[in-house]
Amino acid sequence: MDTNTLAQLRRKLTRERAELIATLTTRLREDWDKHCDTLTVTELIKESQGLPGAIRCLGERLEKVDAALCAMDLEIYGLCADCESDIPLDDLINDAAEQRCPQCRASNYYHHDPATRRATTGPRKSV
Repeated sequence: MDTNTLAQLRRKLTRERAELIATLTTRLREDWDKHCDTLTVTELIKESQGLPGAIRCLGERLEKVDAALCAMDLEIYGLCADCESDIPLDDLINDAAEQRCPQCRASNYYHHDPATRRATTGPRKSV
């Protein structure tokens, strides 16, 4: 990936991250009376995890966008999180926070949706 495209994707992710932080902070304050103006991104994501619907989805998206920015900083952006193959540029342009190649997204082996994972792993055994 050329440096101009990478810079463009970084700007897009940085802008989306700021918008998600602002929206999530506002929604948590107004809808759930949570005081989160001074929370870190990680803490903000954790606050959203136990909440229903749109707020949880906002937190999940923020986590994905933040992970993509971290991957850029580590110079591993564009590599599949599962198999480490290249993610097609068209996929990254479509969703700059994409973390998986088409094969891993389509594979039954990789279940990253918590609802799907719970449904396929069965009950937990007590220790």
